[in-house]
Amino acid sequence: MASCYNKQHFNFAGKGKVMRPAGLDDNAPLSNINKILVIRVDGIGDLLNSTPAISLLRENYPLAEITVLARPLNASVLIGNPDVDRILVFDRDGKHRGFFAQFQFYRELRRERFQLVVAMQTAMWSHLVAFLSRAPYRLGRYQKRFRSTLTHAWRGKYPKGETHEVDRNLELVRLICNGEGKRKLIFHLLPDEIATAKTRLASWGIGDNAFLIGIHPGGSSFDKRWPEKQYAELADRLAHHYKATILLLQGPGEEALTENIQKTMQSAAIIHAPETIRELGALLSCCDLVVCNDSGPMHVAAALDVPTIAIFGPTDHVAWHPLSENASIVRRDMPCWPCSAHKCKIGWECTKKLPVEPVWNATTITVEGSRK
Repeated sequence: MASCYNKQHFNFAGKGKVMRPAGLDDNAPLSNINKILVIRVDGIGDLLNSTPAISLLRENYPLAEITVLARPLNASVLIGNPDVDRILVFDRDGKHRGFFAQFQFYRELRRERFQLVVAMQTAMWSHLVAFLSRAPYRLGRYQKRFRSTLTHAWRGKYPKGETHEVDRNLELVRLICNGEGKRKLIFHLLPDEIATAKTRLASWGIGDNAFLIGIHPGGSSFDKRWPEKQYAELADRLAHHYKATILLLQGPGEEALTENIQKTMQSAAIIHAPETIRELGALLSCCDLVVCNDSGPMHVAAALDVPTIAIFGPTDHVAWHPLSENASIVRRDMPCWPCSAHKCKIGWECTKKLPVEPVWNATTITVEGSRK
């Protein structure tokens, strides 16, 4: 059975316990903090869903220099972010590959003399980097094996299907911040980036009056991807019913995916591979509707408040749904949800057997709503 949800279904906050040194009050901002490091070296969506927490840090420490440690994949989403002063990039497969390169990286990090390090992601490496930085205050989520790496640890439990990632991140930084924070992702596009996107669209014959629908059928793993046949059928319906221009967007290694969709379609479609996440964001901002899987581009579209239909499979849609008033998700109810597994005994029926009809219904509701 397929289900369609909009943003109103997801307003949860988890509860937990705090591990902190004796004598520190709850929600007490720290004193004399001039340099803050936030660690988020995972995905595009992970970092975007951390931007509200970074904003709360900025609100509580307005004079501090806030640096974010990211990776090549996601670092550029912070360009233009008013809450971030510097972006450091840890390139595990390039510049920082190998023991000696990483050792030098840790030495340089220590020389920065950060006073507060926030390990936003729950990972051994992040906790280790926080510890090696020698910052006097180190905040993260509690892990028994690495409890000594932190001075402030969130010990809350988040059962699946209860709490959005944004709320988890906000709850973490509230240990050292006053205020609730705003549940709004930040992805700031520069005027030149938008102008370049419009120029590119014009070169394809797509004017300002066109009804442009961007479809990004890729994803980080096979189990998250809605089948090509269903995407092609949906695209044909959209092209016919709304006289829409279909823009198929692809990431690295997804050439065959978009080509197969284009070949299966009866209508015309333009295929494009954005070279950067910034270019992708600029193109998405020009779209009247975006249809995609649970993916980084989904969170980019949400941050830009572009009307979005997100197709979910086995992952926790409560934790990772696109956080936007203009976004809805479509999923197939399964008794085994959520598993987030790359192995499945029933062939990922949650994703692969989701029919076109509920996705089509969600798109029509979203389009008609945006036209009011």
